[in-house]
Order: sequence, then C-alpha cells, then structure tokens
Amino acid sequence: MSLAIARQITATSHRTRRYRVQHWIAQGSTYLGLATALVFFLGPFFWIVTTSLKGNEDFFAYPPVWIPSEPSLAHYVALFTRSSGLRYFLNSLVISSLSMLAALVVSLPTAYSIARWRFGGGLLSTVLLVLRMLPGIALIIPVYLMYKAFGLTNNYLGLVMLYTVVYIPFAVWLLVGFLRDFPVEIEEAAMIDGCSRLRSLLSVVVPIIAPGMAVVALFAFIATWNEFLFAIVLTGIETKTMMVLVTSFTTGGTDQFFGEATASVVLGVLPAFAVAFMLQRYLVKGLALGGTKG
Repeated sequence: MSLAIARQITATSHRTRRYRVQHWIAQGSTYLGLATALVFFLGPFFWIVTTSLKGNEDFFAYPPVWIPSEPSLAHYVALFTRSSGLRYFLNSLVISSLSMLAALVVSLPTAYSIARWRFGGGLLSTVLLVLRMLPGIALIIPVYLMYKAFGLTNNYLGLVMLYTVVYIPFAVWLLVGFLRDFPVEIEEAAMIDGCSRLRSLLSVVVPIIAPGMAVVALFAFIATWNEFLFAIVLTGIETKTMMVLVTSFTTGGTDQFFGEATASVVLGVLPAFAVAFMLQRYLVKGLALGGTKG
C-alpha cells in the first residue's frame, strides 16, 4: 500500500515538474517573440531618432554610432530654418485638426439618424462602406479637375473639405456601432424631462459615447496627418504638409541632408503619438464600447 502511494506521489511530482518546464518554455517563447517583434518594429524608428541627433560625421561611421556621444538638435533647427519645416508642420497640424473636427460634426448626426431611425435602410450603410473602400488613386484625377475649375487647389478649405468627405464613411460606420449600443431609454427619459431631441443628443448621448468619439477623432487625425496622395497633388508651396516634406528628402541628391530628413520623419510621427497619448484613457473604453452589444 505504501509502495503504491509512493509511486503515485512520484508520478504526480514528475507531472508537476513537466508542467512547470512546459510553462516556463511557453512563457520564454512568448517573451522572446514579443522582444523580437519590438526590435523589428521599433528598431528602425530608434535608428531614425538617433540619426537625427547625430553629427554629419557619424552618418557613415564604421563601426556604426548607435547612440551619439554628444546629441544635438542642429538638424531640427536646420529643418525649421533652411527647409521651412515649421510651415509644413503647421500646415499639417491645422489641416488635420480641422478635418478631424469637421468629420466629427458631420458624421455624428448622420450616424445618429442611421442608428435611431434606420435612415437609408441597409443600403446607406453598404454604400458608405463601398465609398470607404474606393482607392484614392481612382478619385485623384476628377477631384483635381474639379478643384482646379473652382480654384480650390493650394487652399486649406479645399483640403479640409476633401479629407472630411473621404473620412466620413469610416467615421459614420464606427459611430453607428457606438450609438446602437447606447440605451434608448436614457434618451427617452431625458426627453420626458423636457429635453429636445438635439439637446438630449448633445447633453446626454455625447458625454456617454465620448470614448467612442475619441476613437473616431484619433483615427481621423492620424489618417489625415499621414495622407500623401491628395496632399502632393492639390497643395502648393503655402499649403504643403509634413508628409510632402518628408518625401522631398528622398528625391534628388540628399547626401548632405540626412540629418534634416530623419528630423522630418521624427516630427512627422510625433503628433500622432501625442494625440494617441492624450486620448489613451478614452481609447480602450471606446474600443470596448463599440465591440459590445446590449
């Protein structure tokens, strides 16, 4: 009897040890995969950031200078002074911010009408998705001809209008999901207390679905900030955006402007990170709000 018990204890101990080893291997493999992915995705950005802080003599040094011993902001200063980087940066900031606000203002009532009154039936939702899937290259020629005829090229208003129209289908599609998950009873209670439909939307619905609107705002800002095709075709010297400046360093001889090129890339990425950081507490709530039913 004691021998059988001892064998059972030994077998249990072996299974426990084997499970622990498998668990350690699984955890180690997971962390190794995450570390590899981080190096793969963040490595190039790390190299860009450090290159923007190097001196010209470190660009082609061997062995490579991974972290400059004396970091300098000289390339950022040159970007703003010699390459007019400040103007491009402000153009992108103004256009992206206005497009984000315009997309929210237009898409919210559209999504509300679809969610509450099934406006357009299922056809309108399908049309919106189809419009969102249209590639920009299919629209650029007719849009350019139309803008040229109306004098809207090299114009803030023209770009904001275009980006708003392009982004509205996706914004509406997201907001419809958030609004359909919002309990109608809360709106009805507000209207019983004397609120109009518009006031109940602005005073009751909007504050509660603010996380979802933050998701829409973030996607709109990033999409507009990173847009290149319309920006390079429809803008002039006064309205060119940061993405146009970044790509300008890749054409022609740029040997002496590697520092400014990398500085423009860093400045082209940082605003999107900043907006995501400011909206991060709403972001997770908004994504969860749009992903649940009932």
